[in-house]
Amino acid sequence: MFDDAKAIHIWVGSNFSKEEEYMSYFELDYSVEGDFADPGYKLCGFCKDIGIVWYDEDFIGIIPRREQEVSLDDILAEAAIDDELPVAKARCDSLGIKKANAIFWYQDADLVLEKSTKDSYNGLKYIGVFKES
Repeated sequence: MFDDAKAIHIWVGSNFSKEEEYMSYFELDYSVEGDFADPGYKLCGFCKDIGIVWYDEDFIGIIPRREQEVSLDDILAEAAIDDELPVAKARCDSLGIKKANAIFWYQDADLVLEKSTKDSYNGLKYIGVFKES
């Protein structure tokens, strides 16, 4: 594929929920001090959706949402995948994404989400893994 350190997973779409609601999807539970086996540990929505119990906040890019939908060029510019922009745009097109107001990415070479069974990740669609520029 490519250098594992540069593997970046991207989600694109539109979400117009309240900011607090949108961000709660990514909120990790620190109340149990890293004991993921604790019955009180609450998985965040993002973790549930991608099948993990925790993610490293240093490797996620939750880009501020736009008030209105904008072109894919504007949104995808936030993902730092310049070399793979045509591929990303083609994937968005195949998923019916013509405009968007939100994007987030996660850099994790070990994460495998080939063909997602989910249609929505906090209102966004998974468009795949790319090489970071």
